Amino acid sequence: MRLVTGQGYWSPLVWLALAAGVALLAWAFWSRGRRTYKAGTEQDQPFLSGERAPEGAHVGAPHLYWGFAQALQPVMDWLRAFHSGFLGDYVTWMVVLLAVALLVVVLT
Repeated sequence: MRLVTGQGYWSPLVWLALAAGVALLAWAFWSRGRRTYKAGTEQDQPFLSGERAPEGAHVGAPHLYWGFAQALQPVMDWLRAFHSGFLGDYVTWMVVLLAVALLVVVLT
């Protein structure tokens, strides 16, 4: 069974074989894993940077992604210049970007 399109062909049997291959590879990686995990023991306890987390501690996303935020600080500062909080500005940007995307699609 083969579906021929203007851009090539689509064979469900090929995709099925690829999916089976990926599943087999994932199973092979999983089966090589460690079997030492025991539920309900100290292994279930959360930790932060190798230290036991204090009882009731909450670690928010700003703390977890601090490195990304610092690395992208110039980009974020540049984007904040466009942030006005006014919904009409965002709708205008969306319409402009949609128009540009449509022009690219139509002209190519």
